[in-house]
Amino acid sequence: MNEICKIEDFYEILKTISENQDNVMYRGVCNSDFELIPSIGRFNTHKGQKFSLESEKLMLDIFKKYIYPYYPENIICNEMELLTIAQHHGLPTRLLDWTKNPLVAFFFAVEEHIDKFVNHSCIYIVHLPKAKLDSDINPFELTEVQKYIPKHWDKRIITQNGLFTIHNNPNEAWKPKGLEKILIKNDMVRKEIKKSLNRFGINYSTLFPDVDGIAKYVKYLRTNIY
Repeated sequence: MNEICKIEDFYEILKTISENQDNVMYRGVCNSDFELIPSIGRFNTHKGQKFSLESEKLMLDIFKKYIYPYYPENIICNEMELLTIAQHHGLPTRLLDWTKNPLVAFFFAVEEHIDKFVNHSCIYIVHLPKAKLDSDINPFELTEVQKYIPKHWDKRIITQNGLFTIHNNPNEAWKPKGLEKILIKNDMVRKEIKKSLNRFGINYSTLFPDVDGIAKYVKYLRTNIY
């Protein structure tokens, strides 16, 4: 396990990462205690129970009915594409967000100030075979975790080099063979990393290319926010 305790460690790890082979994906989280569990596995239903396959599908069906005015029918061709839209807008799903760009993962790891009771942020690194580009995958019939590259129907997917893993058992933490973890050890180095990423062009305005992203970026530049 690698650790970043000072900004020089960050640059050294970037150098090492840049020499990695292809088919690597990265996920940045603000708390190193967060395991690789999709959001559907971290929430309970409105009745306080774990989501069953049936209750998960029902929630997705309700979501689909409500979003028709906002998405043309030709975008939502199957359940996989519906899932990616749901994930994008914050609905709990069996997908996990990843990126092919390690700088993007670092941004999400250091994006916000962390609670004093949280020890570290971290980056997860996974090596997986090339993803199938077939969007006709049935996400509810998989027998193992699979990588999925979505259509570029949203600018954020493009700017964040986004992709997903689809989890056959979203209630269990995924622990793939060869999983690597980089710990970011303190809040001071997190701030320095965020400043460095901004110099590299990785910030709210570039990763969230809309008015909300610009507002967050200007707020970061011109106020005392973390």
